[in-house]
Amino acid sequence: MLRRKITFLLMAFSMLSFNAILGQVTGTVTDGSGVPLPGASIVVKGTTVGTVADFDGNYAINVDANGVLIYSYIGFKPMEIAVNGRSTVNASLETDTGLLDEVVVVGYGTQKKGEVTAAIASVQAEQLGIVQTSSTIDAVKGQISGVDIQSGGGRPGQTSSVRIRGRRSITASNDPLYVVDGIPLIDGSESMSDINPQDIASMQILKDAAATAVYGSRGANGVILVTTNRGRVGKTQVRYSSQIGLTSATRLVDMMNGEEYAALKREARRSSWNGTIPPDADVFFDPIELVSLEEGRSTDWLDLVVGNGYQTNHQLGVSGGSENTTFNSSLGYFKEQGIISNQDYERFTGRINVDHRINDIFKIGASFMISNSVQNWGSNATIGEALANNPLGVPYDAEGELLFLPTNDGIRTNPLNELVDGAYIDERKWTRIFAPVFLDINITDGLQWRTLFGPDIRLGRRGQFRGSLTNDNRGGPGDASIERIDNFAYTLENLLTYDKSINANHNLKVTLLQSIQNSRTEYSLASVTGIPYESQSFYNLGSADNSLAESRLTEWTLTSFMGRLNYDIAGKYLFQASLRADGSSRLAEGNIWNYFPGFSAGWRISEESFLKESSVSQLMLRASYGEVGNTSVAPYQTAGRLAPSTYAWGEANALGRALFEIPNADLGWEVSKTLDIGLDFGLFNGRVTGAIDWFRTNTVDILLNRSLPYTSGYESILQNIGATRTQGLEFAINTKIFDNPDGFSWNMDFNIAGYREEIVELALKDENGNSIDDVGNGWFIGQPIEVIYDYEKIGIYQADEAALAESQENKVPGEIRLNDVDGDGLITPSDRKIQGTDTPDYYGGLNNKFSYKGLELGVFFYFRQGQTVTSNFHGGNNSLFARYNNLDVDYWTIDNPTNANPRPDENQESPRDGSTLRYFDSSFIKLRNISLAYSLPKSFAEKLGMEELKLSLSGQNLWFITDYETFDPEVAENDNSAGSLGSGVVPSNKMYSLSLKARF
Repeated sequence: MLRRKITFLLMAFSMLSFNAILGQVTGTVTDGSGVPLPGASIVVKGTTVGTVADFDGNYAINVDANGVLIYSYIGFKPMEIAVNGRSTVNASLETDTGLLDEVVVVGYGTQKKGEVTAAIASVQAEQLGIVQTSSTIDAVKGQISGVDIQSGGGRPGQTSSVRIRGRRSITASNDPLYVVDGIPLIDGSESMSDINPQDIASMQILKDAAATAVYGSRGANGVILVTTNRGRVGKTQVRYSSQIGLTSATRLVDMMNGEEYAALKREARRSSWNGTIPPDADVFFDPIELVSLEEGRSTDWLDLVVGNGYQTNHQLGVSGGSENTTFNSSLGYFKEQGIISNQDYERFTGRINVDHRINDIFKIGASFMISNSVQNWGSNATIGEALANNPLGVPYDAEGELLFLPTNDGIRTNPLNELVDGAYIDERKWTRIFAPVFLDINITDGLQWRTLFGPDIRLGRRGQFRGSLTNDNRGGPGDASIERIDNFAYTLENLLTYDKSINANHNLKVTLLQSIQNSRTEYSLASVTGIPYESQSFYNLGSADNSLAESRLTEWTLTSFMGRLNYDIAGKYLFQASLRADGSSRLAEGNIWNYFPGFSAGWRISEESFLKESSVSQLMLRASYGEVGNTSVAPYQTAGRLAPSTYAWGEANALGRALFEIPNADLGWEVSKTLDIGLDFGLFNGRVTGAIDWFRTNTVDILLNRSLPYTSGYESILQNIGATRTQGLEFAINTKIFDNPDGFSWNMDFNIAGYREEIVELALKDENGNSIDDVGNGWFIGQPIEVIYDYEKIGIYQADEAALAESQENKVPGEIRLNDVDGDGLITPSDRKIQGTDTPDYYGGLNNKFSYKGLELGVFFYFRQGQTVTSNFHGGNNSLFARYNNLDVDYWTIDNPTNANPRPDENQESPRDGSTLRYFDSSFIKLRNISLAYSLPKSFAEKLGMEELKLSLSGQNLWFITDYETFDPEVAENDNSAGSLGSGVVPSNKMYSLSLKARF
């Protein structure tokens, strides 16, 4: 009995002690002016227990009555406050002048944003979440001045093209370098599709050569630095987000219906019969077409092929850590079903980042990412066939079975056949393993060493199958292929950093780098025709009759050394100089090593005494110059390549190998030299911030083929002989128009950029050695790299202009009239002129965010102005023969003397000089995204066991203004094939989506 009483008393005493020790403490974290600091970290000293302040700076935490709380926030000094038994503890953090500026990644290190003397732009995770997309790159579109991103269309998982400050190279890639957690990626923008956008903490875009010079031979096209989320000290947090969206085509084109098509076909016959319609006008309609005419039947093929799709995205994350060990992990699933039924994209991702401080000297960290994606590309011909098909044709027979041919015309097949399950397969699989690890050694105060090793494995497999139902095989046996691309790469870097304040006014930072990167790519292809069993698609190639196989190995190594010096005087006068040496196995002996310098300087005018008490919180004038390269020489290119060649051997021909191109051991990198002058500004304690930059880039040693005399045995030799110039102006401003955390807030961000690129030097020379235009390749001195060079349509020859039409162009009324540029009364090649360029005059974005308590409204506009596109769609779907369906256009007849489009004529498959119908100004302003979000009150979320719960509804690509007549003008049509028959371009999508975010 006594034992039970003692036990009871001990338990009661323990419970009383526990309740005395642990209790909930609440409070608010603010700055010195009383403004709440949302996201401030609160940790119980000596434990892993922690939390973060909510939007209003409020927090709640369980802590020992005698415990100590540590408060921290970026840009403020950490503060420790003893609880001393209190239930309410408020913290007012003091500004840390040494950390006032945001810390940004600059390549092989970090700097405070206010001390960056090069042209660098930052994108935070919040900005990346504005637009829901499979690609991180698409999420940046329109948000950074000088970064031009063009969509590839609405196919699920399709990548976009990225141009930072325009183009520099004529023949080589203009894609930027991507660096993730310090490791340069091998496959550029395609690799970014493997990365879960939700894993990204920030992105920095290095735009000028002073910033990118530390990347040497790969920095000419800009560098995009990606930093992934890492753990934070505090209690373990669980994050979950979910999004579901419904998609449809942004806009479809207006094609002719059956009645309009029949009228076109009759007019085509009329034109070929000298303006009279013969009595047997309906003879040239086949029986299926005649039935459709009698019954008023018309098939909208585009409506049958293009439907609705969906997008879903689920993310789960867990993070936390103690003072010595932190971690961040995530799992992601993304699925997009396209608006064409056999097109989809699915991706699984997993990531864990772990950092551990062993002691005051050693720190280690590791990341592991795995990504697996499957993209069903679909047929490139589906949209083209739907646009071209006869609206008087029918997709199904009387029994409801698909017809192979909609009419008796054997040219156009039924586009629905390729949408039958298994009829056409183009499956592209990618698996990526990315696992960088690092070791940090704090040698002495200010002297640190880092070793970074990053293996990067990307395995790709493409399987294709085209069965008997496809347009290519037309009832014959199927064909199939398997293509593999396996890339194995690694990066090993050693980085030594010395950061020292010499005295109160002089600060010095030295960075030294040794780096080696190796890439090995194995490629193989097996393709066959005559597949006997279509059900096995591309999984039984050995059963086919005819086969073809090829394989190759590509390997290169880049060895580098880099040094960088940062020096400032009193935080006012800032200087940076760097030099990188790159040795590449791609180049021949004697040219392996190249050197790339960079210099920049800045004057922080706002730190001068005459501005100290003003409303100018930041004002820095900066200038920079640098030289960077473009890795434009392919492996083994300096040695010449062999190609199959037949030659006489006795009385028969024999197959051998011969040099395909003449070797050139002197090949080197294309080099870009950039001068940048910029002004960073901030007003009213940071309520208004922005930057203005002017730049000029001269690129020399561009790789071009120079023609050789026939006696050499070769047509040409590749040499570094071209040159271009790009210059432009960028402007960005960020404003907090209203900034009341307890009431209404309004933030507005705006950016705009414009540039002009021009060719300065080409391979062709005149008798004086001056460069002249290369008309054959479409390159012109003083003009942009990509231009449209053709005749100019000025109208249609009218009935009273028959004599002029015959004398000038040997044409008749109703045909396209061209501009006689040189005025000689004849249309000759000298009358061709530059019609435009795909380079925009300017582009940018406008983002508005309104908030009131828990409500948020975001409105984001994106614009691109002044570019001209070539749309073969308008040429390919302007057939005058009336064999294919046409755009519903205004065409010329005797009774309709328009100047818009030529007359139909069954003797012409397409109009003479029809290429002049393809050029359009595709300027646009688009509502890129609009969203409405609501964060539920914290008290309500806590009842559900959550710290935060947010719901949002958004719409993407819902509205735009443009004079462009067909598909979405944002779709990149500058490859001169987009929108044309068989080009494979899918209309872009608009989407309505609902999302949820929760934090536990």
